[in-house]
Amino acid sequence: MEPQEVGEAGVSSNTDCCAASPCDWLRRLSRELHWTFVLAVVVVYGACQGVGNSVGGVAAGYYWKDVQRVQPSAAQFYQGLTDAPWVVKPLWGLLTDVIPVVGFRRRPYFVLAGVIGVSSMLVLSLHRELGIVPALLAMTAQSAGAAVADVTVDALVAQNSITHPPLASDMQSLCGFSSSVGALLGFSISGLLVQSMGSQGALGLLSIPSALVLSAGILLKETRVSDFDYTQIHQKFYKAIKSMGTTIRCPEVWRPCVYIYVSLNLCLDIQGGMFYWYTDPVVGPAFSESSTLLPPEMLQDAESTETVKSGSDGIEFSVLVAVDNNCFVSNVVAESERTEAFDVGDDDDIELIPLVHKS
Repeated sequence: MEPQEVGEAGVSSNTDCCAASPCDWLRRLSRELHWTFVLAVVVVYGACQGVGNSVGGVAAGYYWKDVQRVQPSAAQFYQGLTDAPWVVKPLWGLLTDVIPVVGFRRRPYFVLAGVIGVSSMLVLSLHRELGIVPALLAMTAQSAGAAVADVTVDALVAQNSITHPPLASDMQSLCGFSSSVGALLGFSISGLLVQSMGSQGALGLLSIPSALVLSAGILLKETRVSDFDYTQIHQKFYKAIKSMGTTIRCPEVWRPCVYIYVSLNLCLDIQGGMFYWYTDPVVGPAFSESSTLLPPEMLQDAESTETVKSGSDGIEFSVLVAVDNNCFVSNVVAESERTEAFDVGDDDDIELIPLVHKS
């Protein structure tokens, strides 16, 4: 019996070790690289990119369609413009590497990114009658803040990978883990947020990840740069660009870059058109933030059914046709003024269900 007891103890010990290993891993990274670095990675990759991009992508689509009421082609064009700050990411990287602000290379850029993100999202969410151009500028500013935070934390990871080579893979794992968990959480709650708060309310919540970026910039531990000669900035820029060009000319660098660029940009993207289709109340399934289809079981009493069939001004109806005893198919949506065109009569297989508007 003694060997069995030893074996059970060994299994229990291994289980406890496996359960504690993620926490030990984070503690080791915090001890070796400082906890403020781990916080910055989790905030930027997990909150700003993971949660922010997933919630922002869903909310922005509904915002352009239901609030600004633009066509799919225009919405796709505007969303392309808001991604412009990510196209010029190398510029933000050069700024963080070449130009320190008040003696720091990373902290001020985190603070700047946080301030830009918070202010732009608050403007977008609090102004109900915001025009297309101001809304476009606000979304572009928020995207710029996220891009600046991204390149700044990437610079921190690269810098720590040089000073702590054994931890380079652990830092990449931390980045990927934070981004994956944040994206999973964001996509899980994005629909609920848009449904309960509307697209502008959901966009306003994106100021929270930006505020966390601002906090990470304030708390980040960084060595101050002393005796920096600002008169030599143009020479430092030239040297950095020359070094970048030398790196890009290496076959090990430019070949994967060309492949990634071609694979990402030569694929047809129909997501914008698909979004307008599945939110269309006539030809699509009508997944809209402005209306919710009431299920038939909520209208079982005769009084409610008669009220629904009689109609009233300002109410939209969905004509549900029963294909069997338990399944209904929504095939058309009509304004209440047009419901007389549908002969409901005494047929129980056809029922008019109101679309209740949140506004």
